[in-house]
Amino acid sequence: MELNKEQEEWLREFSNHYFTANRHANRGPVRKEMFLEAGFAVQHLPNELKTEALCLAAVQQDGRALQYVPDALKTEDICLAAVQQDCWALQYVPDTQRTEELCLTAVQQDGYTLQYVPDELRDKVQASLK
Repeated sequence: MELNKEQEEWLREFSNHYFTANRHANRGPVRKEMFLEAGFAVQHLPNELKTEALCLAAVQQDGRALQYVPDALKTEDICLAAVQQDCWALQYVPDTQRTEELCLTAVQQDGYTLQYVPDELRDKVQASLK
């Protein structure tokens, strides 16, 4: 995945600030590969620099990174990728996007995620598990 010029510049600034603030300046700059491989790194990126591709890459690494994806970028594909990677990401899926298929994907991984299934889908999801 490629970063655009604005994202590259932000990453350089973030790297300098992070390592200076954390006294790790000798480790060098954050490589974009390191940044993209850490799903939760997307939490530090300003929303205006987040893209659908970047958010998809983040949730594929760590499903719970979905909580840092702006609602406008929470597409069906991004939400499904997040829940497939970590069923607990279901709690960060907007209510209007919690489909039976998506909820079933989460609940099949861990039944405790049933608490995030909308009431109107709960019976259908439970019936599908039997």
